[in-house]
Amino acid sequence: MTTVVAPAKQLIEDFDPNELVFTRNVRPVELDAEFVGSIKENGLYQPVIAAPHEDGFAIILGNRRAKGSIEAGRNVDLVVRNDLSAEEARIVGQLVENLHRMDMRASEIADAFAQLSIELGLDDEQIATRVAQDPKKVRASIALAAMPKAARSAVDKGTMTLEDAEAIAEFEGDPKAYKRLLETIAKGGTLSWALRKERQKAERAVLREETTRALKSAGVVIVGEPRELSWGGSKEVRLSNLADSDGVALTPENHKSCPGNVAYFNEYQPGDLKATFLCRDPHKYGHQVPFGYRFRSAAQEAAIEAAEQAANERREALKMAAEVRCEFIQELCRSKKVPKGMTRKVLAMLYQAGADESGPEALEFLRVPGDDERADRFGRFIGRMAEARLPLVLLAMVAARGERAMQHVALGHGKKSAAVEWLEFLMDYGYDLTEPEADLIASLRAKIAEAEARAAAKVAEEAEAARQAAAEEPEEQEGEQEDQVPDDEHLEDEGESTGAELVDEQDAETFQEEDDPDAEGSDDHPIAELIRHLEAVADDEPDELNGEAGEGECVVDWEDRYPEISEPIAA
Repeated sequence: MTTVVAPAKQLIEDFDPNELVFTRNVRPVELDAEFVGSIKENGLYQPVIAAPHEDGFAIILGNRRAKGSIEAGRNVDLVVRNDLSAEEARIVGQLVENLHRMDMRASEIADAFAQLSIELGLDDEQIATRVAQDPKKVRASIALAAMPKAARSAVDKGTMTLEDAEAIAEFEGDPKAYKRLLETIAKGGTLSWALRKERQKAERAVLREETTRALKSAGVVIVGEPRELSWGGSKEVRLSNLADSDGVALTPENHKSCPGNVAYFNEYQPGDLKATFLCRDPHKYGHQVPFGYRFRSAAQEAAIEAAEQAANERREALKMAAEVRCEFIQELCRSKKVPKGMTRKVLAMLYQAGADESGPEALEFLRVPGDDERADRFGRFIGRMAEARLPLVLLAMVAARGERAMQHVALGHGKKSAAVEWLEFLMDYGYDLTEPEADLIASLRAKIAEAEARAAAKVAEEAEAARQAAAEEPEEQEGEQEDQVPDDEHLEDEGESTGAELVDEQDAETFQEEDDPDAEGSDDHPIAELIRHLEAVADDEPDELNGEAGEGECVVDWEDRYPEISEPIAA
């Protein structure tokens, strides 16, 4: 008859934990929802260790894991230790005999203490008394016995202490943290740092659970951290960056009645774990969003796309209108007679903004032929041009700047008043606006009017503030001011200011600013002074100098008017 000897260790997979015999554990078995939920989702990372028993198999290590698996409805992997005896005398005797041997490894001592705990049901104090050891060492050894080979080997080699093993055992109820710590040991990482990190995570988890409970009781919904929140790309926005429709900053107190009131926990936020409050949809609930808010709903994206398409179509229409307008300018610049009043207006515009001397547009408006240096072509052209028609060259130079202003406005930037002034100039000389140009000038005029209204309101506010400040000054200051009034002699010495220094500060490089609409119409403005001078000169001119002027036109023959310009210059 052949005798079958059972192996020292036997693995049984997918064993029903309900059939196990539970023994007394060195630590009270406490189950929490997170531990059971982790087992339900992932199963156990470590097998349950048991020994043969008269009722089946008795648990040596893994009482908590076995009970958690029962709660989760999951089977366990079971390692059966057929080499363990339940005889107290034999175990204690072997321990007492071998415990102080120098060659006995820490893992072997841990296995022996675990046997006493499991097979005899002794706690750490009882075991310590029987084998004459420190209870702390017994607890640490029992914890080591439940650890995998990598941890046991680390203690045997001295790279990890029994205290470290006991510390790792703290996280047996957190399978993920337990696994991370074991991986740290296997990779030779710094265990003290890893333990500190896991303890901090555990503390924050407890704090989070307490805070979550408090917030839920207050009716606050807890959500995960939205993606792209920090970059302004999520629909949700932190309350600290929001204001209500009246501009009042939002807080958890004044926002709690909003349907979009939620909170999340930033796990990586330094310091104490605190809930960060958000609004789920600030646009929907009428809040003012920060400048960097980039989230757009599908409807908003469609509206933006439609607006961009309309803008592109508008730019294309204005581009075609510019071609028509340029043809009109070319014909105007090629007129045989200078239209009446044009020279005065062109000179006024030159005085305001100068001429565009660098671009080729002026030559195109004049239809100057050739492909050589622009300055040479320009010189030849005006050398052949009649003196009376030279103001048309000035028109072409001003037109180059006016068309540049139109291009900028069509692209959404530039000076609005410059474009309006140029279109109105062309209209004065017979140009009929195209439909896109008519829409453009109406829009520009409306925006200029809005700017003027804002400027006027600001001036009124400042004046009112100054008036109130003056009214609040103490009466004694008025007496002091009366004592400081200078006498007439002093005023005569000072002289009177002519205001001429203000003229030099006028900007001669740009068209009239839109927030100063009355500047040209002012009697003291230098442009008005120039126009008055030109009108005075024109009053001395005959309506017809050479018989070529028609109704509404005046041709000026400068050679007849000033014959001395043709005289040779003496050395």
